[in-house]
Amino acid sequence: MAHFIACKKTTDALTVARLFFKEVYRLHGLPSSIVSDRDTRFLSQFWKTLWKLTNTRLNFSSAYHPQADGQTEVVNRSLGNHLRSLVGDNLKMWDQKLYQVEFTYNCAVKHSTGLSPFQVNYGYNPRAPIDLAPVPDLVRKSDKKRRALEFQVGDLVWVVLTKDRFSVGEYNKLSARKIGPLEIIEKINPNAYRLKLPSHIRTADVFNVKHLIPYRGDHDEDVVADNPNSRANYLHPRGNDEE
Repeated sequence: MAHFIACKKTTDALTVARLFFKEVYRLHGLPSSIVSDRDTRFLSQFWKTLWKLTNTRLNFSSAYHPQADGQTEVVNRSLGNHLRSLVGDNLKMWDQKLYQVEFTYNCAVKHSTGLSPFQVNYGYNPRAPIDLAPVPDLVRKSDKKRRALEFQVGDLVWVVLTKDRFSVGEYNKLSARKIGPLEIIEKINPNAYRLKLPSHIRTADVFNVKHLIPYRGDHDEDVVADNPNSRANYLHPRGNDEE
């Protein structure tokens, strides 16, 4: 089970111990061991402070050398992906989305157990907003004979910007990665297209088809306007060029 707690890079071991005591101890009690990416000096101070907060004396019988087992990296990667989908353009609001990410993470089924963290701890998943929404009685059939995606000059598309598309210092892992709609001005081949980019987008104007998504007109505009947490950035080319 994961708990996501906001803190700063400069937060010291004493503050982390107090946060742990406030946010984790009250729910789960004291841990018998801990795995951390921090060094042993950080852990030593963390442990001493944590036990002091519980009015318990801690006697170290031997040195403790924690080693990361990769689980932290997996959780952090999942956290980043979830936050990116929620913050949209409001990058400084990430800390206000942590509770949503934590709930989502703990509801998700894990490959190692076949259960969600909530199911492991409580025996069931708590109700989410989607559980309270009416479900339409629709039968959806997937098209087993999907054709390869292909565009024509003049088509409008959404574009997914990968990390290598950003200049040094401009990339932010929480920035929206889908922008548009943008016009296709040249079809190089079925897999590569040249787009008309706004002046403030500084990257090569040729994109692989796998990074292009069909623009569906007014429906897409309504989705972006009605959903401030959308991962898509709706661009107004004229307005951007004029600026």
